[in-house]
Amino acid sequence: MAILIVEDNPTNAMIIKHLARKVTHEEIVVETDGGAALALCHGRVFTMLIVDNMLPGMSGLQFVKAVRLMQRYDDVPIVMVTADHEPRLRAEAVATGVTDFLTKPVEAVAFRKLVADHLGGVPADMVAAR
Repeated sequence: MAILIVEDNPTNAMIIKHLARKVTHEEIVVETDGGAALALCHGRVFTMLIVDNMLPGMSGLQFVKAVRLMQRYDDVPIVMVTADHEPRLRAEAVATGVTDFLTKPVEAVAFRKLVADHLGGVPADMVAAR
């Protein structure tokens, strides 16, 4: 199985990928464009989606809405990671189908715990130790 990170900033994508690797051995795929990421989701099922909101082509919210229309993604956790701190965005994201919401800059321990909790494979005490 694999995790899909949809993030157009290469530095942010690298940081998120590095943090996720601390708690999973799953393949991690990075896509910089929402439309291309949506095409990937049509072709395969990811175990988790980590999505920025500000993307070229379509917003993270538009991406989530489109993914949630695919029945095979009904139970797949989607984490939105964005620099936008507006409470309105958080509410809209949850209403759209986002499972969890983190703001940038990402706090490493909280991010690793969130990923581990959703993947169900790494106890919280191991997350802090990695």
